[in-house]
Amino acid sequence: MAFRILNNYEADVGLTNLYINRTKMSKLEQQLSTGLRIVRAADDATDLFIADYLKHTYVGLQRGTQNAQYGLAAARIVDDALGRIYDILVKIKDKIVEAANAHTDEERYQAQQQINEYVRNIAQIVNQTEYDGRYLLNGASFEVHFGSHKDQYLVINGNAAGAKGLAIVASASSQVSKGASLDLVRNGSHTDTIYGFDVLGANITADSQQANAAYELKLLPSSVTGALTINVAVSSNQLSTIEESLENVEKFMTAIDRLRGYYAGIENKLQNIIENNQVMIDNMKEGESLVRNVDYASAMAEFQKMRVVAQANVAALAQANQIPQLVMQLLR
Repeated sequence: MAFRILNNYEADVGLTNLYINRTKMSKLEQQLSTGLRIVRAADDATDLFIADYLKHTYVGLQRGTQNAQYGLAAARIVDDALGRIYDILVKIKDKIVEAANAHTDEERYQAQQQINEYVRNIAQIVNQTEYDGRYLLNGASFEVHFGSHKDQYLVINGNAAGAKGLAIVASASSQVSKGASLDLVRNGSHTDTIYGFDVLGANITADSQQANAAYELKLLPSSVTGALTINVAVSSNQLSTIEESLENVEKFMTAIDRLRGYYAGIENKLQNIIENNQVMIDNMKEGESLVRNVDYASAMAEFQKMRVVAQANVAALAQANQIPQLVMQLLR
């Protein structure tokens, strides 16, 4: 065995191994103190990308779930308002039937006066039903972005984000003899359809020749081309006008029922979205935890092993440092 003092190879190797093992211990200490397996990108860049993707996705879903809850509240408000409008229409129908059997013009004028007041009540409900500044019975639409990524939204009372939706127009003349009218309009024009929602955000056209026409909800018969008039303030030889008014109010009652069905579909859709989002959030949180967080049992076992190895390194280094002293024994 040769003895050299200018280079102590054994000590150098021991020192290098001690540095390597101490670096590993330092990384384990960081993991144990932070609870993270990936403290910095250098630890595992690929898994860091996966964990970050899962995190920003479920954070977006959490906000999207809140948005869906807001949309659900808006749909329920409109549904309740439509229910009140339907109850008023029932009262209007009752007055029309009463007027049809009236024996004097004065009785029919009195009935028309009450009908006009009911129609004004409908107009008041339309003008007061709002959510977050959106008057959903008066042409406004409400966008609900329920997802974490682009184009994951639906539009309540509209065919595209920012589009003009369906409006209920109820008007009664100040002159009782001129009666009242009920209408459905969109963009200022009479319409008999409302458009459903597309979760991909695609534009939905009113053209029945287009593929997207499947999203249309027919509210009134095709024969209806304008406002539905209600006028029972007529003379005894004009009873056909009363019968027409009765038919018109029944058509509008059917339209309101169908409109409530549309909002019922919106409510069910949003409720399913909320439940599905919550399931995805839970699973993504678990997935991120599996990728990003440290397994304490495994890390602690590895840390204890490295402590023993480090102690052995120190002992070996101490022995290696004794070799040059053996040369001094030869020089005595």
